[in-house]
Amino acid sequence: MSTPIIENIAENIKTAINEITVANGYNQTLTCIRPRRNDFSDVSPDDLVVLLVQEGEEKDPTVISAETWMQTFSAMAMVIDSDKATVSIDTRINQVRADITKKLMVDAKRGNYAIDTIMLGSDKFDDGEGFTGIAVKFAVKYRTKYEDPYTQG
Repeated sequence: MSTPIIENIAENIKTAINEITVANGYNQTLTCIRPRRNDFSDVSPDDLVVLLVQEGEEKDPTVISAETWMQTFSAMAMVIDSDKATVSIDTRINQVRADITKKLMVDAKRGNYAIDTIMLGSDKFDDGEGFTGIAVKFAVKYRTKYEDPYTQG
């Protein structure tokens, strides 16, 4: 069974975020997961867990003979505050955001499945139910053959 190019890209991103560890020189060790449900009911809000969420995509209509896509993702990093913390929650959030950005830009071509990775900014979140942290947003530009999402264009 073939794997769509976008799925290869998503798995590449998950692998990259899972390489963010203290042992690899980052500020903390992150664990990236891809939720099995859209409502995240299969995920517990644990500190330093990153939910990789695939969002909307746009097609570039100007390319002929191939399809060029811009797929948006959010790396929703749980940063849970603690009464035992010695640094501010903003400091922890800034470190998480910086670590994710740094790691994603090490391989902007996502293992040669993509043309580029573009950082889009971030938003802090707090749903009141234990999900607190930062959503680091980015887009991946990639190309497939015309009407064949399994083959690079």
